[in-house]
Amino acid sequence: MNSTRRRVLRRGPLAAVAIGALFAAFPAASASAAPATGQPIVLGNVGSYSAPQGGAGAEISAGKDAIQAWAKWVNAHGGINGHPVKLIVKDDKNDQAQAVSLVKELVEQDHVAAFVSNQDGSLVTGYADYLKDKGIPVLGGNIYTLDPWITSPMFYPQSMTPLQGITALVQTTKNQGFKNIGSIACSEAAQCSAANALVKSVAAKANLDYAYGGLVSSTAPDYTAPCLAAKQADAKMLALLIATADEGLKIADDCARQNYAPGWFLAGEAIGPGYLKSKSFNNTYDTVGVQPWFSKDASMADFRAAMKKYAKGLNLNSTDEPMLTVDAWASGLMLSKAVELSGATGAPTTADILSGLAKFNNETLGGVSGGLTFSDPANKPQGCYFTIKIKNQKFTMPDGTKVSCVEAT
Repeated sequence: MNSTRRRVLRRGPLAAVAIGALFAAFPAASASAAPATGQPIVLGNVGSYSAPQGGAGAEISAGKDAIQAWAKWVNAHGGINGHPVKLIVKDDKNDQAQAVSLVKELVEQDHVAAFVSNQDGSLVTGYADYLKDKGIPVLGGNIYTLDPWITSPMFYPQSMTPLQGITALVQTTKNQGFKNIGSIACSEAAQCSAANALVKSVAAKANLDYAYGGLVSSTAPDYTAPCLAAKQADAKMLALLIATADEGLKIADDCARQNYAPGWFLAGEAIGPGYLKSKSFNNTYDTVGVQPWFSKDASMADFRAAMKKYAKGLNLNSTDEPMLTVDAWASGLMLSKAVELSGATGAPTTADILSGLAKFNNETLGGVSGGLTFSDPANKPQGCYFTIKIKNQKFTMPDGTKVSCVEAT
């Protein structure tokens, strides 16, 4: 989950999709391969892509590669209403002041119609009020905070917020028969320790015992102490609210040396191929609001094709957080779907995009999403998710593309 500010959590399978439904992923784009012409649709993207040491730059760059691949894919398939997408990507270097400045530049100088898949975590809070005043929406991104993603009428999450993610964690723990839950979170950011408190609170409301809560540093040389503490507390399921698989592997190995082998739960988008390196993570669970990158479902065919053709330097089998690629892809799909639902026939405006978003009612984006509803722009909790399980050191979807949902919170 997090190091300096990286992850707190997040976020979140329908029946197989017919071949004809594949094009629903880009409903407003022409099915032909004719190049898009006309006035470009200008979109912005801001992310911490070259964050200082200790930041998340290397990890979230996968999201940047994916949203750029989405734009290229759309343009190669006729654009949106025949208009090409012009995606302007800016790097805020994980600096709050730069994030605000770049967002203002994109709005006031480049006149973006919307932002898609902003990859700058909690920095969104610094410019949320500005975008609300300007009426410019953000479609998808790193959903590490509850606000502005839930309450701002200009922020539209593509997946679950931390509250829904933790509720899904607790629900899965109960459904799998574990009698209690504990959690280990990063110590580098306030939102990490807050996540432990949130797990405890949600577990109590679900009548599930909260056995243990600990904080660990990503640079700690040894995790024997928290392992022994969790073992003594008899925590049956242990959620890892941390940033990287490397840290997770060290924790699991240190726990195994103490003959402590709990069930493990990974936090939303923090899951990645690194967790397949150890048998300790067999029977590990995760819940995500969009289909995972390894899904072979027909609804993910365009995603796979676009990544292969337009993100050639991106290896989904080795990048730390491959879920960020599908999050970015879903963010792009939200834009296309919003334009379609708006009924716009020319170059879509910001007003068109907002009008279309307001019509999202359990919108699955052709099966990629667990279901998005934006009928109330000031209350947008997304609570449906796909379940991931590591089995025999491989990623699986035990429920296939069937989604589970938590109550709106």
